Amino acid sequence: MSRKNEESRMILPKGWKYITVLDFEVGKVFQYRYSLGRDFEEYLTLRGHNLKNCEWMIHDSSEIITN
Repeated sequence: MSRKNEESRMILPKGWKYITVLDFEVGKVFQYRYSLGRDFEEYLTLRGHNLKNCEWMIHDSSEIITN
């Protein structure tokens, strides 16, 4: 397996997750590492996202599947 594939499947330590954000204002997808226990809406707002104009999900793996 290539290093790129290994990194794309990286699992974070306990207490950490990934947040993937589909931001309609800028037409881009963002992915962040996120420490559980923090207010995720505040976390995204501090990074410049307008929560009324984006969708997000919290998950364990950084893997991105494209077809």
